[in-house]
Amino acid sequence: MSGYQAIVKLLDANTGAMRMSQVFEDFVEMAALAIRNAVDYCGRDEREGQCLRIASRYDRAELDRFAQALALVTVEMERDPCDVLGRLYTELELGNERLGQFYTPYDVAELMAQMQIESAIEQVQTHGFADLYEPACGAGSFSVAASQAMLEHGLIPQTQLHVTAEDIAPQAIHMIYVHLALLHIPAVVHRRDVLTMQTFDSWFTPAHVLSGWGQKLRLVQATGGAQRLLSTTPRYGP
Repeated sequence: MSGYQAIVKLLDANTGAMRMSQVFEDFVEMAALAIRNAVDYCGRDEREGQCLRIASRYDRAELDRFAQALALVTVEMERDPCDVLGRLYTELELGNERLGQFYTPYDVAELMAQMQIESAIEQVQTHGFADLYEPACGAGSFSVAASQAMLEHGLIPQTQLHVTAEDIAPQAIHMIYVHLALLHIPAVVHRRDVLTMQTFDSWFTPAHVLSGWGQKLRLVQATGGAQRLLSTTPRYGP
């Protein structure tokens, strides 16, 4: 049984009277909250309360399955880094259930990343890091693909890449946050309406917080800043 099949089996065992779409949403939200609360103490009590509210829908065995599923997601991200949760979103056939969203194929993101890798290399040579912006990010397939393209060209995305991503959908925010956190990529993920520019929340990955990227970015902005790599991958959903 593949890692993906094992994850699907664990999540399916948690459905009970609930739809798979709700189980998957709860799974990614609890995972994201647990990671964020380890490094972000502002608003931690409120997020912990939300995590407990979600957990109250499940018994101990079901919560253990969620923990096992997250462990398997971590293993898959280490074994073959890609947008693992986006692939699960597709394999669980959730794409048509919410807001008409569809999954962006990872190979499309890989192609886009390869098309912009020369610009990333130039940014690293000039400014010390590449600054990537992914609007309507979904599960973050472009950001993940860009990090892997950098590795292929001898760069270190954990120290030479910073991602700023945004999306209006909470589930998308949770998915990309888990991906980038597990890859140790410094990033800020905004839940934002890109039409009104209203920001509802901002999620900072552990690598962003622990490596002092807030100060680094302020210094870059003060000195003129690096131009951002821009994702133009079409948004079909998380």
